[in-house]
Amino acid sequence: MKYLKIKNKGELDIRLIALMGGTTKSNDEFKIGQFGTGLKYTLAYLYRNNLDFKIFVGEKEVKLEIETEDIGGEIFEIICINGHRTSITTKMGYDWNAWMILRELWCNALDEGDAEKSEVSEMSGEENTTTFYIQIDNQIRSVLNDWRKYFIHGEQPIFSSEEYALYPSGEHLCIYKQGVLIYENKDKKSVFSYDVKNAQINELRQFVGSPSHVITNCLYICNEAAVRYFLETVTEQHYEGADSFDYSWYGSFSEAWKTVLGKGKLIYQKIIDDLKARGNAVDMIDKVVVPKVVYKALTKQFDGIGALRVASTIGEFYEDCDEHIENKIKQGLVILESCGYVMHPQLEFKYGFFEDKSVLARIHLSEKIIYVSKTLLQKPLFTIVGMLIEENEHFNTGMSDNTREFQQHFIDLYTRTLLAKHEIEI
Repeated sequence: MKYLKIKNKGELDIRLIALMGGTTKSNDEFKIGQFGTGLKYTLAYLYRNNLDFKIFVGEKEVKLEIETEDIGGEIFEIICINGHRTSITTKMGYDWNAWMILRELWCNALDEGDAEKSEVSEMSGEENTTTFYIQIDNQIRSVLNDWRKYFIHGEQPIFSSEEYALYPSGEHLCIYKQGVLIYENKDKKSVFSYDVKNAQINELRQFVGSPSHVITNCLYICNEAAVRYFLETVTEQHYEGADSFDYSWYGSFSEAWKTVLGKGKLIYQKIIDDLKARGNAVDMIDKVVVPKVVYKALTKQFDGIGALRVASTIGEFYEDCDEHIENKIKQGLVILESCGYVMHPQLEFKYGFFEDKSVLARIHLSEKIIYVSKTLLQKPLFTIVGMLIEENEHFNTGMSDNTREFQQHFIDLYTRTLLAKHEIEI
């Protein structure tokens, strides 16, 4: 018969098994075993499932027996340890399964140090150690075959800090605490498996809290290697790239994100599709395609990393310059100069496309930039000259479109120009 052997250094105080709530870890948020129930539930599970098992403290085997008692017409199986009756019955932890009891034994071993597991045929104890042996049935074998899903100890993280670690993901979203699975969502893919080393858990060792909260905290502080892996991997099908994912938790991305991008620009697929639908060729050199939710989160913090720019309050702008639109704007500037109209010398121009197709140009007052749509290439030079005047006057006055004040400004400007042309003073 094959047994799973789990061993750790130190000799377990057997009183902790018999004592409900008996634990020495309740004040340590970085430990899994905080509730003093895991070993009790483990013994109950093993007896309920008729599995052969033994415990050795040092070289001495712990004597385990079952006593039965009829209480109110119901038979209770009560566990006895070294001849002493406990309050543990085989009904405890009734919804626990094989991986949960292995989790308890393995986590206890890890907490104590020098944890080892192996498959053996013979059972014996060793001095200054605690050793558990469990018969390997089909359910135990299933957990052993899928060990990496439940435990990531020994795996190499892409990023690790005092509180978090990131690993390449398995088939779906998993969150771990100190390398032990505490949360999974089989309906969601994820870029990483997340180890939240001080995660809050309940007595069933299940994660308590918001997955998106702890995940954003991990992503905010990760290193360049993790950022690079994320940007190369994330899609809208991943939990971290879905529209419903929340990047608004308090925090900020580390400079590693901007460093990895370098001169690259972020863009998302909808903008590429929209531009192509308009017959525009999208230059993908140095472009990094990410889900829209990722794009918005990163460009909100880091100015200049997006292929889209925000121009005033009109929405998003895809920057895509070429010499044709630039030359046409220069023609308009020459015409204005010949007329004696002065454009403000601090103003710059950026060329591309607005998300709102009806917008031809907008000025960003604080940036001193006029954003110009390339659709103006299809407009007459008269329209371009008029656009330049309008945006320049927005900058000179600080007034916005669709206001009576701005309308009056243009009326006054026209009137003064008309009177000056005829040398009339009033």
